[in-house]
Amino acid sequence: MSKVSKTIGPLHFEDLDPHRFEDLVRELIYDYKDWQTIEATGRSGNDSGFDVRAYEKTDKIPQAESDDEDLEETHPMEGNLWMIQRKREKEIGPKRIKEILTDIDPKNPPYGYILAASANFSKDSYDIFREELRKKEVMEFYLWGKAELEDMLYLPKNDRILFTFFGISLVSKRRSKATEIRQVVNNKNKLYRIFGDGRDFYKSVLLRDSKDTKYPYQGEYKDFQEHPRWHEYGAVEHHPLGLIVNIRKHFAYIDTEKKEYDYTEAVNLIYRESDSQEDKDKQQKARHKVEDYWEYLPRRNQATYVRNGLIRYDEMLVIDDKGNEWHKFPHIFIDFDFQTGPIAGSYEFLEIGNRFQSPKDYKRVKKFPASFPLPTIGKIHEKKGITLSDENFSMLKHGNDMFFALYDCDGRYNFLKPRDVVRIENQDQDNSSRYYLQITHAESLKVKDYIKQNPQLEWSVKQQIGEKLDLEKSLNVYEFKKTYDFVIEREKSKKKV
Repeated sequence: MSKVSKTIGPLHFEDLDPHRFEDLVRELIYDYKDWQTIEATGRSGNDSGFDVRAYEKTDKIPQAESDDEDLEETHPMEGNLWMIQRKREKEIGPKRIKEILTDIDPKNPPYGYILAASANFSKDSYDIFREELRKKEVMEFYLWGKAELEDMLYLPKNDRILFTFFGISLVSKRRSKATEIRQVVNNKNKLYRIFGDGRDFYKSVLLRDSKDTKYPYQGEYKDFQEHPRWHEYGAVEHHPLGLIVNIRKHFAYIDTEKKEYDYTEAVNLIYRESDSQEDKDKQQKARHKVEDYWEYLPRRNQATYVRNGLIRYDEMLVIDDKGNEWHKFPHIFIDFDFQTGPIAGSYEFLEIGNRFQSPKDYKRVKKFPASFPLPTIGKIHEKKGITLSDENFSMLKHGNDMFFALYDCDGRYNFLKPRDVVRIENQDQDNSSRYYLQITHAESLKVKDYIKQNPQLEWSVKQQIGEKLDLEKSLNVYEFKKTYDFVIEREKSKKKV
């Protein structure tokens, strides 16, 4: 639904006294021409057809018919005569136009003529007006209807007239607008000072309802959980219109070929500084189970669902950059909407590694269970370890995301199953801990199909296979996550118990 904008209603010229309407028209013509004099003849009640009579200054210099003829001196008060009439009538058609113009003496017409009325004119009325005045040999003529009068009154130069006759000042509105703009700029600059001018920051901010009087006591509101009057968000990015905050973040599934996705709301990945240690422990416990399930999805199907919201600069009433003892981070006061809180608008996306995908054209399917089992560990292969190349070991050690799978075409790793753990024989000289790999996903497909899906991994496949790739060969893929000997020892202890 489009947002309704604020406008100024039509001006009610018909509410003006006839003499006030005449005064209005006279005010509008003061700077319309370079006048010698303006006379309000209509005020006398005997105007001979004139409501206002005016003389326009002229630069014409009289010329003698012969060299011997003396030039008659031009009087300084002479000029082009203009006839201005006003009609405060609701409707004026072509027939009425003709009647009004009979006031003009065709034998002694004025140089210029203006008819101002509080009515709107039709095309036929404009045509008749032009035709009749050309016949009467009037040199300049203007027909000012309601629309034309409004246009003139809304000009900045006529703001004084608009206020005098209708009590409306657009200049004061513009000054108010300038104050609003200044507030927006101040809010924006203050937030840049607080959060810096970089991108992708994550810093806590407390959004507070300006109408609230019971902060920080949540118990004062029975419906606080459904309609919180203050809430901590993670500010993540500047936006031209305001501040972007994280609303929700969940483990997700995606299939870019089938255009399907899903996410689980079992755990929100957004941590809040204001959460108690008990709440953080509960969240971590819940996350451990969900993350274990998610990690055993094929790597290409792992994603994160994110919903962000916009807090508009022009809706921020006060920014407290210090906060208080209960929430030691910036507070922003804003009028909360009962349904949406402080969020002016939101958007969602799926994060897949360093890529982003809108779920707009994707179908949501059921991939996550309603409840998640406790993490388990498979067979621990102590006697049969794996030795990595120096390059791959370095990538494992430093957590390089490009090294996440073992490959073979000869079945050397066929003893590994999902959740199995295998020791890495390489020894880290900088760390006494030993590395292990836990298999998260295993599959077999043709080399060409795998490389087609993951062209950036062709070099890794070649390096591990150690031979020229036969694209028609079957490739075994064992995706893994890194773990350590102390983790494995802990798991062994749990199994014994």
